[in-house]
Amino acid sequence: MGSSSSRNILSNCFFRKIIIIKKTFEISVIGMRILLATESYYPNIDGGAVAQHRLVTQFIKNGHEVVVIAPGFSFKNIVETNSDGSKVFRVRGIKLPLYMDGRYTFSPFPIFQVNRIIKKFRPDIINICSPYPISISALVCAKKYHIPVVGSIHVLPENMLSPLLRSQYYDTIKNYAWAYLIYFYNLVDWATVPTKTGAEMFTKRGLKTRITPVSNGVDLDVFNPNNDGEYLRKKIGLPERTIVLYTGRISAEKNLDVLIKAIPYVIRRVDAHFLICGSGGVYRQEIIRLAEKIHVRENTTFIDFLDWKDYPNIYSIADVFAIPAESELQSIVTMEALASGLPVVAVNKGALPELVSLNNGLLFEPQNSKQMADHIVRILSDEKLRKDMGAKSLELIKKHSIDYICSQYEKIYSTLTGNVSD
Repeated sequence: MGSSSSRNILSNCFFRKIIIIKKTFEISVIGMRILLATESYYPNIDGGAVAQHRLVTQFIKNGHEVVVIAPGFSFKNIVETNSDGSKVFRVRGIKLPLYMDGRYTFSPFPIFQVNRIIKKFRPDIINICSPYPISISALVCAKKYHIPVVGSIHVLPENMLSPLLRSQYYDTIKNYAWAYLIYFYNLVDWATVPTKTGAEMFTKRGLKTRITPVSNGVDLDVFNPNNDGEYLRKKIGLPERTIVLYTGRISAEKNLDVLIKAIPYVIRRVDAHFLICGSGGVYRQEIIRLAEKIHVRENTTFIDFLDWKDYPNIYSIADVFAIPAESELQSIVTMEALASGLPVVAVNKGALPELVSLNNGLLFEPQNSKQMADHIVRILSDEKLRKDMGAKSLELIKKHSIDYICSQYEKIYSTLTGNVSD
């Protein structure tokens, strides 16, 4: 397609006359056509998929028109129109057998379908959310049609290479993965990453494009301390003990063996039960076998991901949230725990220290199960400390509300497109 055709596509883009006043940066943003390209989207449950779905829902509430391109769950191209008003183009996909027990898919050679969608939708801005085929295709088309591109960073090499973490070649492969991530995101017009830690990490590795920390955000209407999950306690069959909770994917980079190894130290001193809520493949079975091996299986309950209507309530039956994952660019599940008023015991690595401090939780050093256990015991043994930390969590999470996060993206989009009304 020639440059004149490209200009015609852009000239035909129109802005609906919807004005949204954002107090956070005191400008008017005109409703935009926003296209998100991603390799994982709702109903998948992972950090990027959850963050993007919440953002799309908020964009539509704010008067924008949104289209999502994501892998399908079969080898067919399907269009979904969702209740929130979004349209999701599911590009034919095939299963990833080594990742999450085959629950995830990817789209091979999606360039032609992506190009057709972009030509028809005529987006004002394209936000690519992963460094894989669909986002690569969207980036190529954006350059072709001179559409500005925001690249949202949701992955680290540890996430990309989860099935290979135990390979003898892992360190070498990890370096190549870093090189690819830096190369890819240097092609976008503006990059976002959920935390300052992440921005520093990518800049140090060689990212030259403009980068802004923008939280993944959390819906404070959905996750809050007023939720009631006591019915889940009975449904799951949990004992009447204090509950230490972990939610999220159960994969090798989450380091759940550290949590399991902490359990013997905890139960010698407090009457606690551990609830692990999440899905996984081979690694999940390994973790269960580890619990059996060190004789703490009766002190742990493993459940799969809950339905979305039940999931926010699981936090309400917990007394402390525990997360040992060392490769977190932010951690949405930790933010959900904070929004639910829980104290947190987290590993002192990655971006987790931005969410957890001496005010609302305790940090332990990587791989140190004994220190993790000591922190869990300290919080469970002191009711006043637990309540004070929970209150601090609720204060901290306010700046991560999804409506505020949406306004930050709107500011970036409007700067790139000039879509601002004085």
